[in-house]
Amino acid sequence: MPRSAANLLDLSQLPAPQRREVRDFVQFLLARQAETRKSDVTYRFSDLCGIMNWKGDAVATQRSLRDEW
Repeated sequence: MPRSAANLLDLSQLPAPQRREVRDFVQFLLARQAETRKSDVTYRFSDLCGIMNWKGDAVATQRSLRDEW
């Protein structure tokens, strides 16, 4: 994350406990953002896929399974 003068806040007017609270909150937000980025990555199941050779009428089988209900 690039730092610039526009992104910095002057917290010197706050007492030390409140500065620590602000720092902890910013760290929490950064950790949550990093976690969100990790969850955006979707798993690809292509390594688990295989080929199925179907010997039969797929529509007839689907209808027979549906008719069982």
